[in-house]
Amino acid sequence: MKYLSAAVVFVIGELVSLLIFAAVKKAIGPPKASPGRKASAAKGKLERAVLFVGLLHGFPQILIAFGALKIGTRLHENRQTEISNNYFLVGNLLSVLLAMLYAVVAQHIWRA
Repeated sequence: MKYLSAAVVFVIGELVSLLIFAAVKKAIGPPKASPGRKASAAKGKLERAVLFVGLLHGFPQILIAFGALKIGTRLHENRQTEISNNYFLVGNLLSVLLAMLYAVVAQHIWRA
């Protein structure tokens, strides 16, 4: 039952995140839709799920791993990309914040 409530928290959070990330994209995102938009959205959901599970089970080191992976994958990208560093940073910080909020809410529900 604990994991069912955690799954519900994650799904509701991801629905809210659609609105949040749409606002961020409109404010500081690239001017046109990129062809890999759906893949990026799926990757973001997977990233938040991994962070959520790691934090939920008491592994804050997942944040270090996440940061290292993001930096490592960003190093080889083309510098001519449409995605600015500000957009990249804000998106990643929001992902971490959302995953932490999911974990806090789920743990609060578990204690209730």
